[in-house]
Amino acid sequence: MGADYPYLRGAEIAVAEVNSNEGKQGAQFLLFLRRGTFLQRRDLNALRDLFFEQRPQFLIGALQREAILPVSRSAYEHQVPFLVFPVDFMEAASTGEEPPNLFWISPTPESYQRAAVRTVSQFSSKRFYLLARNSAIGRNWVKYFWEEMSRQKPDAQRLGETFLPSQIDDFSPFIQTVLSANTEVCLSHLGVKDWLGFYQTANRQRYFRKVTHFELEMGNLESLVSMKKKGPEGIWGISAFPFWGLAWKETKEFVSKYKENTGTYPSLAALSGYISVYAIFQTIKKAGATASEKTLGTLEDLSFSTPVGQMTIRKTDHRTMWPIWCGSTHSTSDFPFPILGNLKALGPDSFSP
Repeated sequence: MGADYPYLRGAEIAVAEVNSNEGKQGAQFLLFLRRGTFLQRRDLNALRDLFFEQRPQFLIGALQREAILPVSRSAYEHQVPFLVFPVDFMEAASTGEEPPNLFWISPTPESYQRAAVRTVSQFSSKRFYLLARNSAIGRNWVKYFWEEMSRQKPDAQRLGETFLPSQIDDFSPFIQTVLSANTEVCLSHLGVKDWLGFYQTANRQRYFRKVTHFELEMGNLESLVSMKKKGPEGIWGISAFPFWGLAWKETKEFVSKYKENTGTYPSLAALSGYISVYAIFQTIKKAGATASEKTLGTLEDLSFSTPVGQMTIRKTDHRTMWPIWCGSTHSTSDFPFPILGNLKALGPDSFSP
């Protein structure tokens, strides 16, 4: 469900693999597609009709944060497990209000934040500045960063932080603020859209020659592609799917199939769609049935293989313990966009509460 094209393509590839591998005598999956934002009553009514007419045993989808709770509650009325990928997963923290049928198939915002702190605390630089969204997540991130840095790097200097408005026409004033503070390292959480605007303005002003920059979402495929081929090297970021640096057979096969089917490289959403289907497949195998009372319990603490390694769904909050990597940009002839190089694997065990 939802309208994220890469997510759907990833799920379709997984379904085709399962059906082919299982044969006529094994499990056969059938995808029912429902598009919509699921923020309006008509979309939720259409979803309820789907439950009554088709009686799906599982629900998967890529949704905006605001739609996740109403959809999961609708699915819970029918005891249907819901495996979700939040489109803006960095703003989708758990609230404690989620019904027990909801399972998050995405990295956690906290894992990105912790990885950033643990990485920059090893830098020799001492003068730090932060740029963050003017949101609850953004303010919590800034608070966490300075508290954790005081423990991990006591000599770090807090030059300041700026909370950015939702609409920015010109990033020049914010860039000048960072430069005026004689910043050595600037960490930001701008997101894919705002990162492109910041990057283009900063690059014209040769900002990256003066400051070591670390953007939390810069390692996402969408951010890397937006930077084009010829970008400055040495910009730090985090990736939850650095397929270019993973030599595992499962990774290469998935990337190859996805590129063959779509002509593009798979994003994090595509990978979530793919592994959501395999999480369901492993749940059915382990539970030995598709009855909701068995599958819900089996999904909790489920461990299964994915193109980014072994993954476990944490029982306490139904979050996937998703491994992530940290690195800095460099160009390569193998891809039409810069990649994160010198990758350092972080997690998932290091991000347990």
